[in-house]
Amino acid sequence: YKTVTYPAEVLLAATWNVDLASEFGDAISQEGKAWNISGWYAPGANTHRNAFAGRNFEYYSEDGFLAGKICASVVKSMTDKGLITFVKHFALNDQETNRDTLAGLVTYADEQTIREIYLKPFEMAVKEGGTKAIMSAFNRIGLTNCSENYGLLTDILRNEWGFEGTVVTDFGG
Repeated sequence: YKTVTYPAEVLLAATWNVDLASEFGDAISQEGKAWNISGWYAPGANTHRNAFAGRNFEYYSEDGFLAGKICASVVKSMTDKGLITFVKHFALNDQETNRDTLAGLVTYADEQTIREIYLKPFEMAVKEGGTKAIMSAFNRIGLTNCSENYGLLTDILRNEWGFEGTVVTDFGG
């Protein structure tokens, strides 16, 4: 495909402009329709926890609320135009190196931190943006893989937030 190059999510979030985020979603939707593509493995909604994380360019912000508002605006714009957004990497994906190995990334945080910081952008993408798809992460929360975490994928995502869409794994998670 010959496509347009778009700014990284971190740059879009730095504008603090939800209207611009909506226009960003419009542009990607138009391009997706032109190429007959029905889904986008994006946007990335994780949190910038440190400067060395492997995907900071792909995530909006270190602030869960700001990331959530921008992400929800992009997702709503695209969803309203019929493009499926696979909001990723659900959740607490804090590093790129070794995140997919047997002894890979294990993230620990208390429930308040997880809900107020890490899950906030995903929650807003579901409730405000209306996303129809989520991509789970490779990492583990505690000792449970995100792709098989009942508390994360069922109790929170489906039962609390009312998500009725599809969850896919990240590559082979």
